[in-house]
Amino acid sequence: MIRSRKELKEYLAFERSLYFGDGWAALFQARLLGSKMYRIWKFIRTLRHAEYHKNCGGLRHHIAFAWYHRRKYSLGIRLGFEIPENCFGKGLMIYHIAPIVVNEDARIGEDCRITGNCCIGNTGAQTPSPVLGSRVTLGWGCSVIGNIRVADGVIVGAGCVVTKSVEQKGAHVAGVPGRILSGASTR
Repeated sequence: MIRSRKELKEYLAFERSLYFGDGWAALFQARLLGSKMYRIWKFIRTLRHAEYHKNCGGLRHHIAFAWYHRRKYSLGIRLGFEIPENCFGKGLMIYHIAPIVVNEDARIGEDCRITGNCCIGNTGAQTPSPVLGSRVTLGWGCSVIGNIRVADGVIVGAGCVVTKSVEQKGAHVAGVPGRILSGASTR
């Protein structure tokens, strides 16, 4: 959770480097061309600002949160993202413009990678949502659903439906329902 201006700058600098490297030239070129990565980055940047203002008190922050939340919602509609504030740790990387739905109670660690067309949610109203560890990669079209935990470094394959906890760090999970295929990953 981002609670200070310093943390906000750290998150933004780290995530900008994921999308565009360390230089500003790639960011400028992406903005000029209106690239897909720039549009995704714009959403991520707005999400992080909304998180910062949501977690700070005071009238100024409440007004700023309302503005950033509305902007995030608008960008999310265009990109197909439904990602609430305070769900992802630092290092969120989204590779494609495609539907992504995340329940507001889900918690995902740092360095999460999402390819697109994914769902991270609960099984119905008033039921717990998933908790994913750090360095988790979600393949195209996968779903992580229910009161489950996914360990650090897990790679969820394309089209996989994970409905049971994955305790093994670095596991590769695939299939419907998701099953562990192998052990430690190289990531």
